[in-house]
Amino acid sequence: MIFKEKLEDIKEKDGIEGIKKFAEYILKNVEMITITCLQPAYAIKLFQVLNTRGLDLTPADLIKSYLYSNLSEDKEKNAFKSTWDQIEALSKQMGESITDLLTYYEYYLLAQNPKRSLYEELTDKFRGQDPKSVIYEFKEFVDDFNEIYQTESKLVFSLWYLPNQVFWKAILTTAKRVEFHDFDGLCNELRKMYYSYWLAGYTTSKVKQLSFNLIGWLKDKKGLNDIKGEINKKMALDNVYKSMNENLQNDVYGEPWLRPLLAIIEYRQTDNSKISFIELNNKLHVDHILPVKWNEQVEWKKQWTEQQATKWLHKIGNLTLLSGIKNIAQQNDPPLKKAEMYKKGHGGTTAFEISKMIIEKLEKGSWTEKDVEERQRWIIGQIETILEVKLNGGTAQAYNTA
Repeated sequence: MIFKEKLEDIKEKDGIEGIKKFAEYILKNVEMITITCLQPAYAIKLFQVLNTRGLDLTPADLIKSYLYSNLSEDKEKNAFKSTWDQIEALSKQMGESITDLLTYYEYYLLAQNPKRSLYEELTDKFRGQDPKSVIYEFKEFVDDFNEIYQTESKLVFSLWYLPNQVFWKAILTTAKRVEFHDFDGLCNELRKMYYSYWLAGYTTSKVKQLSFNLIGWLKDKKGLNDIKGEINKKMALDNVYKSMNENLQNDVYGEPWLRPLLAIIEYRQTDNSKISFIELNNKLHVDHILPVKWNEQVEWKKQWTEQQATKWLHKIGNLTLLSGIKNIAQQNDPPLKKAEMYKKGHGGTTAFEISKMIIEKLEKGSWTEKDVEERQRWIIGQIETILEVKLNGGTAQAYNTA
């Protein structure tokens, strides 16, 4: 196709003489070498070794080439190219590579941990199928994922903060494909599961098999109650609730889940008319209400002892969300100045409801150990409600959803 277009372009510009000169150049300067490989995978590896462009072929390139090579008619090839271009445009719009989208699709098709490369797994699945049908079905899958991407939902927003997103994206797109009846309920269960394991200190590998099982259960038309039961059994088996409770009671400043956790608590403070994604960029900071350098201010030294500050400084009850400019500006100010900064300085009152709650106490010149304890209990209560778990001093459990 490329050579045909190039020849037509030369003919249009330079006529038949231009084509003759091009052919003469090819015959005199290009040497063709044939290398026969027993398997396509060997040919691909050889090409990548010999490739001098400095750019390796992606799995998406290889899968596209595999499907395209199984089309014979120009009409079919043009239709395939058009559909692929649509997928490519959607992938750019969503900020997802086609290789990532194919990975979600692979998980949907297999519903189990792949044992081979993406290229090998998918070409094996596609073997013997009409490439036109394959690309159309993949386009429908991408359309379903785009629907999730476009969703304005606090539930879905909270999932975008997770460190490993491939599983929840594959699971929710599967739910769209099979028309699962309670999409929000499933989102709620995924949030509980992934956040609880994250807060408990586990990596995503701990729930890898459970994630694949979820895809299989959705395809098998299992109901939400059955899915909840399976998730709760796994979490109890792994002692997730105990570890989660202990970690929340410890110092949490610097934990990778802290900003996401405060963000989903913030979402719960606003009604659905104020749905707006909280971007966790470098402008959003976690602020110590009792400052790190509290003992440099007389006002703080009147309210806090070294022992109290050591215990509570980095606890979640003493932490809140602030924009970077406010955080830098107020730094280690005493309570009244902090309150003034929260309310008036640098762009007006802080947008975060969980931070506005502190202003009234700070305006009274107070932020004591008792205040931190109360806020700690309130935050833990919010987490219990959001994730539907009960944190009872190390004997936490899931809510009874039967």
